[in-house]
Amino acid sequence: MSVHIDDDSTSNDELAECGVDNELDSPSGSHLPAAARRALTTLLTNRFITRSRNRSAWDALLAYESEIRERLADMFLLLVVDRDYEVAFKRQDPAEDVPRLLRRDRPLHRDASLLLIHLRKEHMYTDATDDPVVITRAQVAEFLRPFREDGDGDEAKFERRVDAAIRAVDELKLLTQDPDADYLFTVSPAVVPLISADEMIRFEQHFIRAAEAARAAHATDELAGDETVEDLA
Repeated sequence: MSVHIDDDSTSNDELAECGVDNELDSPSGSHLPAAARRALTTLLTNRFITRSRNRSAWDALLAYESEIRERLADMFLLLVVDRDYEVAFKRQDPAEDVPRLLRRDRPLHRDASLLLIHLRKEHMYTDATDDPVVITRAQVAEFLRPFREDGDGDEAKFERRVDAAIRAVDELKLLTQDPDADYLFTVSPAVVPLISADEMIRFEQHFIRAAEAARAAHATDELAGDETVEDLA
């Protein structure tokens, strides 16, 4: 199985075919071609870009990767390009003494975070040449059901939690609902480079520890309840 990797050395003819403009038309004095500036702007105003959703920006990014990487570095940002999954995004320079340009997104609630880990796992045994990963709403519910809190027997409430988790991940553009079947969702391959294997393990360990702590607290409460009954007796 071969992995398609795009070529950086795109010719002028190929750029023209892709709609990439080489004209230096900036009244502000920028030395970047218009297409490169548009790609840079798209990259700055989106969490990530993909070849499938942002074709012109993707093509221009590959054509002017070095120049765009330098411009991002000027703003203490790092460019990450995954050619296998055809995804590009920026990250904050991890150095401690640099200005923080990227705002921190609101943390995902527990169910959405668990779902994100699940979606990343779904890609563990696939590569960029495989068919898109598709899941159903029923599969999401089945995955989240074991994480129901003790005493949470309200099925309607649980179904709302499932919908909220799907909606939160959809807002990250990592899930796309099938327009012809509202119970089907395509998982974006961007989940792979955005959530590294190390990050996935770290998130998973966090939830395992939290679950163990919750079980220990529940066991302590049950023990305390038994002792109270014995005292009353």
